[in-house]
Amino acid sequence: MKLNQPFLISPRLLPGVKVGDAFISIEIERVTNSGRLVYRYYIDGPGFEHTGNDLKSGVGNGDLQSGMESLLSFLCAAAESYGYLGCKYSDDPDDNCSLFPEKVTEWAYQNSDEISSLQCELEEREDLIED
Repeated sequence: MKLNQPFLISPRLLPGVKVGDAFISIEIERVTNSGRLVYRYYIDGPGFEHTGNDLKSGVGNGDLQSGMESLLSFLCAAAESYGYLGCKYSDDPDDNCSLFPEKVTEWAYQNSDEISSLQCELEEREDLIED
């Protein structure tokens, strides 16, 4: 596997990106019966670690780059919701800031410019991860 910037090999030895002092890593956990990829992701930041496997590709489509794009999009949505709520965390499932634990959401808010810039960069470029 060849990674092109901004991707790098994260401390978890997985494809990832660096945002501030944190690393976001991603891998394909499995393929569902309907052909969707299930991603496992890790967010390792200052004072917190978070992992999840609640991110899926579209049917019959997906790769690590598109998975990372989606993850960054959800982090942006959580950060925006957190800001909209006056920098107060809500665990209400109707609020996007509840997409991640409070520490992750606060971190995403503090790094929202870098996260959204990185998301745009990934969406504009193809083949940043080559098999």
